[in-house]
Amino acid sequence: MTTRMLNETIELSSRAIAAAIVAALGVILSGCGSDSGGTAPQTSDPECTGGALEADLQAAPLSGPGVDPETGKLRPPPEGSSYTISATYGVPLPGDAAREKYMQYFGAIQAQLASQPGLVAIQLAQSSSCGSGRTLAVWASTDEMYAFVMSPAHVAAMDAVNELIEPNYAVTHWEAASVDEITQEEGARRIKASEPSAR
Repeated sequence: MTTRMLNETIELSSRAIAAAIVAALGVILSGCGSDSGGTAPQTSDPECTGGALEADLQAAPLSGPGVDPETGKLRPPPEGSSYTISATYGVPLPGDAAREKYMQYFGAIQAQLASQPGLVAIQLAQSSSCGSGRTLAVWASTDEMYAFVMSPAHVAAMDAVNELIEPNYAVTHWEAASVDEITQEEGARRIKASEPSAR
């Protein structure tokens, strides 16, 4: 990573990186009704945290240019290299106003990701019992991941994240040379390891 990117990375708060959660939570909100129907997220449930994979988590298959269309599996990184993986967890704030803002940001982020250089694959997942969403994104490099973080659609979501996501959101990233390390389970494990109580 270049010194410039390292300095930018240090200055980015978890609030900023957490805006990537908008993609997964947009899927949840697109299926939700108004406040008068549905169930409120169970954010007070100790099982509903970034570090504990939800029992009813429903994950879409990985998709993107790094996924083999015949097998549906992620292709390994080039020999001698690794991928950068980012994992996020969050629960959308309740209310029609938050839902409307979510859909606006979700559309912009979807469009950005569709042409984002360096994105190898992405997986969106959701839990009905916790009202939560997760993302797992695979990047060709850390620099390319942060290029997305600083993209216009993501910066706009960063500025609005506190109006969109409950404050218990979580995010982490790591390097993986093996596709076996690229799972929602690994993301939850790494989020748990980064929680203040785990240090």
